[in-house]
Amino acid sequence: MEPTEFFMPYAAEGLNPRELEAEAGMWDWLEKFELVPTELTRRRMERTRPARMYALWCPAAEVHELTLLSQYTAWAFVVDDQFDIEIPDPQRCLDAITALNAVFDSDRQPSGVLAVSFADLWRRLSEGRSPEWRESVRAEIRDWLWTYYTESVGRLSGNLPDLETYRAHRRDGVALFIFLDISERAEGVDLTPAARYLPAMRSLREAAVEHMGLFNDVLSVASDEASGYLYNSVLLAEYHFGHSRTEALTLVNNMLTECIERCEAALERLSAELHDAGINDRDRADTLATAKNYTVYVRANFDYHYQAARYTSAPIEALEHGLPLT
Repeated sequence: MEPTEFFMPYAAEGLNPRELEAEAGMWDWLEKFELVPTELTRRRMERTRPARMYALWCPAAEVHELTLLSQYTAWAFVVDDQFDIEIPDPQRCLDAITALNAVFDSDRQPSGVLAVSFADLWRRLSEGRSPEWRESVRAEIRDWLWTYYTESVGRLSGNLPDLETYRAHRRDGVALFIFLDISERAEGVDLTPAARYLPAMRSLREAAVEHMGLFNDVLSVASDEASGYLYNSVLLAEYHFGHSRTEALTLVNNMLTECIERCEAALERLSAELHDAGINDRDRADTLATAKNYTVYVRANFDYHYQAARYTSAPIEALEHGLPLT
């Protein structure tokens, strides 16, 4: 039985009225790049609702940015579905990661639908962004992709991480550091490295992303268990500690509360750190606004999981998918 209450002090900010227009653009793009080639893959995307996720995250975004961010979100979910619900295959992971990283590192034409579509996304996402932003997001995407290889080996070997190791792994694996940064497009900011690497901002980013990943675990536990995918904090608590489902959910719920407390503590420290670092004027305003946006995203992620059938359906429906893409 799931916990009935979660500590969530952040108010919902509403829904972007441009969602349907952005969703239409998302579907056109998915079809153009052959990312939903079968009825099964299309139905899975419909249950995932990427445009709804971003309509909650960025309720004031213009339609152009909302469409682009929804397209990236859909692509990221397609990538996720190649590995989490398939039989673990380290070589297939390695091949996919190599092809996707080559988009950054090679001038050659990418091959395979995942890499070709990602090249289009990366060109548009990075347009007009600072070199520092590009470097940060590139590193975050690489860190995310390598978690699939780590998990494929761990699942085969049975050497599953303890909960503390997993929490650090989950921050990369949930891929939401990337989403924090690409959302700056919609918010009209491009944080300087001096701001992005403030201790309070780093703590806030880690706590926000960890909360979003652990909450995803709670809402995904039934489908993860059904697919034999144990990289889930609830299932790992059962595996390592012998907890019942209720005990494991309570433990993870306490972790979620701790993440919110860490967010609040970081927000309290931020103004003083901005002052001590000599960050003023526009950069200060952008940093404070971005920090506030992180709390909006935490609440939006919370609400999104209750609005997407990917997480609310029974496992037999939630796990329905097509064959792996290349």
